Amino acid sequence: MIKYILTIFLVLCALSCGVKRENQFIARQVTIGTKVYNYRVYVPKDRPAETKLPVMLYLHGSGARGDDNEAQIQGLNEYIAQNPERFSFIIVAPQCREDAFWVTEMTEQALKALDETVKEFNGDDKRLYLTGYSLGGNGVWLTGALNSDKFAALIPIAGWAVPSPELTPHQRAPLSPELLALFDAADPYQAFAEKIGSTPVWVFHGAKDDVVPVEASRKMVDALKAAGNENIKFTEYENDGHNIIAKPFNDPAFFEWLLKQRRN
Repeated sequence: MIKYILTIFLVLCALSCGVKRENQFIARQVTIGTKVYNYRVYVPKDRPAETKLPVMLYLHGSGARGDDNEAQIQGLNEYIAQNPERFSFIIVAPQCREDAFWVTEMTEQALKALDETVKEFNGDDKRLYLTGYSLGGNGVWLTGALNSDKFAALIPIAGWAVPSPELTPHQRAPLSPELLALFDAADPYQAFAEKIGSTPVWVFHGAKDDVVPVEASRKMVDALKAAGNENIKFTEYENDGHNIIAKPFNDPAFFEWLLKQRRN
């Protein structure tokens, strides 16, 4: 009996380890100046040899900030474990430091992690997707506007572009002149929309969001349409609040749309 129980235990451990290996995010790091930033990379286990895969840069929300190089992938690990067949692309997951936002050096380390991943894992630089939730959704709008020629699609989830209330002098001090010019424009939403141009965008937001009001997304969607962007999708969850991160990643239609996006 003891031998039988031990055999079952070993089988279960092997199965568990197999799942972990299949969905494991590899640890990597980049250096910006004198600072080292750790990040994680997911590469599909059964990727076809020599095939260039799309690459998603995922910007996490405020709750995952830090430097443990673990918190930013917790949700992603779950989504991949539940539906591994949908994740036929590479994912890059940098981590924003405590009390920081996805601007300046945080954005720089994220973009460098993306570029290093494309190089190391033979990613398709014509199919780079930028997505993020909450704080990361804000990062999508800001990074996408300042790098409009880089990404094949932007997917902000419960995020905002234009700060409300306005930034304090202390908050403005480290920001780039390009970003400040967008914030200070007569119509900041129009300024962001013009910078993003025709890049395909799918926006997700909860109508009952009491952290980032849904109006932040509505205004950006309207501005993009007014600027002539015909590649806009907006999903507003009527009965949901701020915590909607799982919804896009559990929607087969999202993956179908995403993998069709490619820069010319």
